[in-house]
Amino acid sequence: MGGALLTGPVAQAGAAEPYDVLVFSKTAGFRHDSIPTGIATFQELGGEHGFTVTATEDASAFTPENLAGYEAVVFLSTTGDVLDDTQQDALQAYVDDGGGFMGVHAAA
Repeated sequence: MGGALLTGPVAQAGAAEPYDVLVFSKTAGFRHDSIPTGIATFQELGGEHGFTVTATEDASAFTPENLAGYEAVVFLSTTGDVLDDTQQDALQAYVDDGGGFMGVHAAA
């Protein structure tokens, strides 16, 4: 699995406040066989380092209200156009407001 690991607040996640990560793996084109392994890896890392992982392929998760509950969003090998304009705007506003974002492999 290519990509970089989340840094910064994740290392301190075991401290006071929970650290929640949304892992999004919807595909609208080629689907990588490694996606389930990638999700399991993030869940394992979360268990080891004290952060919660929510995995989804449901683009309706991309609302300002829902994204506010996460410290980081990971696009895991997403392909094609997986968000509509409103969902893209919500993600852009989330990142502009300081939310973490990471793209892995095809999403990078």
